[in-house]
Amino acid sequence: MATIGGVMSTSGDVSREQQESRVIDRRRRLEEERKHRIFNAKQRTIGVDRQALEQQHIEKQAAREVEEARDAAFADRMLVTEQRVQLLERDVQRARKEATQSVQAYREQMQQKHLRNEWDLNDPNGLRKDRPARVGDDDPLCGPSSIQKFGGEDLEYGNRLRRQQQQQAQWVVEQMAEKQAQIDNEVEMDRLFAERQGEIDERRAAMEENEFASRATMNTAVRDYNVALIEAKRERDGQLRTEEAVDAIEEIRYQLNSELLNEGAGPQSSEGDGRNLKYAFKGFTNEQIMAIRQEQLRQAAEKQEAKVREREAEEGWDVVQEAVRRNLIAGEREVMRRKQEIARQTAEEQKRQADEARARKEVLYKQVYAGAIDDTFFLQFGTSSR
Repeated sequence: MATIGGVMSTSGDVSREQQESRVIDRRRRLEEERKHRIFNAKQRTIGVDRQALEQQHIEKQAAREVEEARDAAFADRMLVTEQRVQLLERDVQRARKEATQSVQAYREQMQQKHLRNEWDLNDPNGLRKDRPARVGDDDPLCGPSSIQKFGGEDLEYGNRLRRQQQQQAQWVVEQMAEKQAQIDNEVEMDRLFAERQGEIDERRAAMEENEFASRATMNTAVRDYNVALIEAKRERDGQLRTEEAVDAIEEIRYQLNSELLNEGAGPQSSEGDGRNLKYAFKGFTNEQIMAIRQEQLRQAAEKQEAKVREREAEEGWDVVQEAVRRNLIAGEREVMRRKQEIARQTAEEQKRQADEARARKEVLYKQVYAGAIDDTFFLQFGTSSR
């Protein structure tokens, strides 16, 4: 506890006063910094440069429009390119489909089951088409006992031979026609593929040329826009340097005519109380400085005395707390001693009860429940008619 102004106050009151004094000092410091900013013409900025803001807005809007136009052009170009690629893919797929259909038609026409080499093994009418019992007049299987060959019989050997020759000739012609059709089909497919590939290459070259032209146009527009931005920035910098030169001249003129810098008497308050104006105040006199110093020393002495009194009060409280602590320790020790005494008595009582129980068990098991037979047991016989 401490005494401030004849009134008892705690450490919390002192810390609150210190916080209030720090807040006041911070506000004074902020006010001084604000005065330095306001009275300095080079750093002072009053209002907003509306023209510069509008110019920035126009430039940003123009840049945004150019970017949107470029994105739209790229999107249109990508859409056209995608459509062309889809058309080319459809043409290639159609050609592949036609080739697949022609191959399937060839398989259906020229690769039927009855034209295969192993058809004789899978033919359901194989037995009907099997070798007859007699093949020709000179068939070695037809012996005398086969009854298949008779003298003077005509088997139309010439007709059969002629039909075989005609059939062989027809087969050769058909095979040649099929082979020529296959060769023509392959040549036509190669020609169509080459034509499609040439069209694709031409379209790709045209698309690349258009893309290069679009990029060149866009780069030219971007370069012109950057040049315009550089010129606008150069003009703004020149205007800013001109304004700074005018402000510097105005600052020099103000300093030449300033009553504060020229060591004038300085204006005083209009209320007639003799107070100097803050912005024209140039300092205290020696007497005022000495009075302020004496007041500071007096306040420091009072503060030192208050600290001494506070330290003495804290020492008194420390003595009281030490006494209370010792009393509490003595009480705790007494309680512990009593607990130990009660525990000792309880242990002795339990030991005594255990000894008594052990003695009772020994009497019961060794004497009462022992069942020992001595001479008195035999003397009971023959002493009664019952």
